Amino acid sequence: MRTSTPGRPGRGGFTLVELAAVLFVLGLILWVAVPRMALLGEPGRDAVFRELASASEAAYDAALFEKRETRLILRPDAGTYEFRRADRADDPSRPREFGPRLSITGIRVEGEDRLLDIPTEIRYRAGGLVPAARIFLSDAGGGDRPSLWTLRLEPYDGSLKVLEGTVRDDG
Repeated sequence: MRTSTPGRPGRGGFTLVELAAVLFVLGLILWVAVPRMALLGEPGRDAVFRELASASEAAYDAALFEKRETRLILRPDAGTYEFRRADRADDPSRPREFGPRLSITGIRVEGEDRLLDIPTEIRYRAGGLVPAARIFLSDAGGGDRPSLWTLRLEPYDGSLKVLEGTVRDDG
């Protein structure tokens, strides 16, 4: 079907309606894809929790079996954490980020609340001696309200238990 006017040579091109439809579809794709692509480089909550749990168990094993002290250093103001061996204090620091969605809302070690504006060290001492500790986190991703989480460090085996909500006591 010809769309050109009689007497004029046919020009191949798009109508305004076709162009508007293509731009609308492209806009929808960008509206859905760009926010998801922006989160690609950020660590997710579950990934951070798994990494903390595995590093905590490795630090406990080194303390118990190899008699090497390791420290978990939490920096709430910077949003970072790192596991550092005490015998390698001169190694350059390699802190890991919690990500922009997770933030520390509290730290409790041996029943004592710690200040959030200074770094907190949790020591995995030689022989497998680990203090009971809790790290309270807020996840600001996705919902209307941030979700709250508690990481409970078990002194008996160095494992980290992930608890939903702010759990201050076991009672």
